Amino acid sequence: MQQKETLLTLIKKLKESTGWKDKSDKEFEDFSQELIGRIIEEDLVDESFEFLEGLDVDKDWKSLEARMTKTKVKKLYPKRILKYAAIFVGVVSLGIGYVWLSDNNNDAILSGMDGEYVTLDTGSDRTLIESHGSHAVTLPSGETVAVHNGDTLIYGSNEEIKDFVYNELNIPNGKMFTLVLSDGTKIYLNSGTRIKFPVKFPENGRREVLVYGEAYFDVTKDENRPFVVNSKEVAIEVLGTQFNLSSYDDQNEVATVLVEGSVSLSHAENGKDGILLKPGEKGAWNRGKGIIEVEEVDVSLHTGWVNGEVVFRNAPFTELLASLERTYNVKIENTNDSIIGQTFSARFNRNVEKIEDVLEALRIITPFEYEVVDGKKGKKKDVKIK
Repeated sequence: MQQKETLLTLIKKLKESTGWKDKSDKEFEDFSQELIGRIIEEDLVDESFEFLEGLDVDKDWKSLEARMTKTKVKKLYPKRILKYAAIFVGVVSLGIGYVWLSDNNNDAILSGMDGEYVTLDTGSDRTLIESHGSHAVTLPSGETVAVHNGDTLIYGSNEEIKDFVYNELNIPNGKMFTLVLSDGTKIYLNSGTRIKFPVKFPENGRREVLVYGEAYFDVTKDENRPFVVNSKEVAIEVLGTQFNLSSYDDQNEVATVLVEGSVSLSHAENGKDGILLKPGEKGAWNRGKGIIEVEEVDVSLHTGWVNGEVVFRNAPFTELLASLERTYNVKIENTNDSIIGQTFSARFNRNVEKIEDVLEALRIITPFEYEVVDGKKGKKKDVKIK
């Protein structure tokens, strides 16, 4: 309560301040990031509360700004500190209308970092995961349940865990990640994807996960415990197999492509409509028609993204742009109405071609002009199609 009262006092001061009026959004954003980083880096949480309590915002703005910009912030992301980062960003950002007073609102902090970090929500804490870092994942009770190394998060068998605990992994645009579940199931996660899963599957019954976005599954076989993938519209049940699920909101369908083994595909609200897929088939819930459609496909066109490939086959231009935004973490604005209704077929590799290379290739198919504005300090590029 003492911290909250301190914050409320500071909020009153900031409301009366005019110090932010002459500052641009970028200057405010840079300052707030420096503030958070400095507090975290030097373990100055308690001291910062004392400093802020006596701060005269108008009088001390220049002094405070100078202090925060002397040292560049290192990227440190211990999960215990996120709640404090939420508090301090909320206090400083009052001038633009947001105040966060608890760690239940960490999304506000993390959303601004979408282009940089994978995040893991353990239910009580949220961790930013760096691609070149490594650390152990622990529950509030103290048990270590997983190890993160680079772009991979591996969960142990966790036999000692008695409670049924869910974790959620969020992959931002521009990133890919690999998750290994407690049963050994390996999941490749595409950009703009999130998955919710238990740290340990039950000894009996189904192994269930929830997915939004796109993921390639290599499921560990267990005849006594079917593996079930749930999305908004479909449920996929398997024993042990490899398949791809794509369920982005901007697509016209929720598509499952079977690589090997077998899967049962059904509408989430009506499990009786299960359809058994064969390897090489795509089962898709057509959002417009409200039915599941099955067809034979070239599997590589739907699974190549695991190796960095970006493939379009007769894709509407709007769907293509949405995919490029996810893949390259860019913001694309199209003001050229003449190409909205066109479809495109193309194949690229995100590890080789930059967004500029892709746009150059696309405009050979259909001429258009574009402008790319580089983002600063890790922010998204802006692309304007004319």
